[in-house]
Amino acid sequence: MNIAVPATPETAKPRDLPNSQADREAVRLIKPYLGKVAWPTVAVAAAIVASFALVTTLGAMHIIPLWLGLILNTFILYASQTPLHEACHGNIAGRDSSWLWLNHSVGYVCGAILLHEYKAFRHMHLAHHRDTNNPDIDPDNWVAVRNPFKVFFRCMTIVFWYHHYFWKYIAFRPKVPGMLPLAIHIMISYAVLYGLALWLSVEGYWREVLALWIVPHFLASALIIYFFAYLTHKPHEVHERYRDTNVFWVKGKVLEPVVNWLYMFQNFHLIHHLFPRIPFYLYPKAFRSLRPVLDQEKAHIYEFGH
Repeated sequence: MNIAVPATPETAKPRDLPNSQADREAVRLIKPYLGKVAWPTVAVAAAIVASFALVTTLGAMHIIPLWLGLILNTFILYASQTPLHEACHGNIAGRDSSWLWLNHSVGYVCGAILLHEYKAFRHMHLAHHRDTNNPDIDPDNWVAVRNPFKVFFRCMTIVFWYHHYFWKYIAFRPKVPGMLPLAIHIMISYAVLYGLALWLSVEGYWREVLALWIVPHFLASALIIYFFAYLTHKPHEVHERYRDTNVFWVKGKVLEPVVNWLYMFQNFHLIHHLFPRIPFYLYPKAFRSLRPVLDQEKAHIYEFGH
């Protein structure tokens, strides 16, 4: 394993300190990866929604045991965060505004099955991008703890923390134009989602609702925050643009694509934070193109394999 180690204290500089030369070169290098309609993301979203519907149907009809449906839907919902996340950044439509309806549709549907309201999730996620590793206002900093038991606890409670964060720090802010109707829209959306779960439970399907939707929702959210926020931003103390996020590069003709897909390409999470408009499946190519700039800026790059 190799890592590029910073030579100077990383917290000495503010997060937004400009680095014009590095940024200009990076922007030049990543241009080929920007702007196109992300049809692979649409295909992934369709496969995820179809898989969730299939497993839920098979579990509800007891064709497969509920414990198996719980495990399968946990991993399906884990994967559903990726199209939702891509929609938050407008990456599905790219530069073609005529496809924004598709971008938002993917966000709403993938968010709904994960029990995350699309617009609420988008506001919190963009807050994470604006203030990465800020202990006061980064919503994902909830998991920035050292004790393994605390990490586990905070990952398992991330859903409650997200709700707390949104309603306390984002919703009903009078100085933000349009926030009140947005908050009402989000409340109605959550009422529909949780109301559906409650109605099905009252109708006698509470075991199926718990095993196939609610428990997978909590477990998938815990996996997402652990792999996509805790590991990728550890040690959660760096505020410099090129060093506040990690890269875990697993090499190998077979192993690399397997790990990339298991990690939904967020093992190249630094690429996403540097250029959020790059589609997730292009991170490895963008990483290779940006490698000279990343090395120059002493980015945190962990390499495994040969």
